[in-house]
Amino acid sequence: MADGFDILSEEHRAVERLFETYRHDPEDSIAHEICAQLGVHTRIEEAALYPALRRYVDGGDDLADVAEQEHAAAKSIIARIYDSPPEDLFDLMAELRREVEHHVESEESELFPQMRESGVDADLVGAEIQRTRPAAEAGTARSRAT
Repeated sequence: MADGFDILSEEHRAVERLFETYRHDPEDSIAHEICAQLGVHTRIEEAALYPALRRYVDGGDDLADVAEQEHAAAKSIIARIYDSPPEDLFDLMAELRREVEHHVESEESELFPQMRESGVDADLVGAEIQRTRPAAEAGTARSRAT
């Protein structure tokens, strides 16, 4: 089995690399790839990570609520990205990057360690990530088609 926290952290690094690529080469296709990857990632976290956070960590409901609010903010920016003319894209991508960086920092420095300390099985989180990934990817493909 794979450590779920490591899987999510690797996904964070992949999106960070895409943001850096976009900063140097602001192509619409790169922006849309970032949005697509974030769509899958947020669906996975909401299905595989946050239920365990709520269940096993003291104060986990509040922590998950904050994380889901951060996801909602990112989703709102992503919707604006898809609806905006190309000349507005760079500023929106910068806004999205700031939102994502803040969220990643809080997950990796607070949520993941608290979950580990509370005895959440990282391999079970990894298995749940793998189980939920197909639906998360299908959900992102559907949202791009509409």
